Amino acid sequence: MAKKSVQEIDDSATDALTSRKGKRKAAKTKERRQQDGGDDTMSRVALLCQEMCWREAVLLCRKAVAQATADGKEDMAVSLSMALQKIERSLRRQMAASFLNAAKDMLQKEYLLDVGQ
Repeated sequence: MAKKSVQEIDDSATDALTSRKGKRKAAKTKERRQQDGGDDTMSRVALLCQEMCWREAVLLCRKAVAQATADGKEDMAVSLSMALQKIERSLRRQMAASFLNAAKDMLQKEYLLDVGQ
């Protein structure tokens, strides 16, 4: 019986040690993510751009630029603002293409109505 209780104590100590190690590792990972916030933000922006979600990418980039400026990370703010210019240009291009397609569809419908009369 004494062996079981010692073994149970050893198992609980091992579990506690493992959970402490896991907590420490999770805390280090979280801290590293916070330090590398620019990389994480840029990867999310890049992912949004690949999905052609320009508006969401612009909003995220503007928020990240404001946060970097407030935190005093000027180099990150500059790189994000340079990316923001290109993303905004792509957003404007997408909006213009959408407008032209909508106008083309409207004119085509109007032409069909004129021909019918």
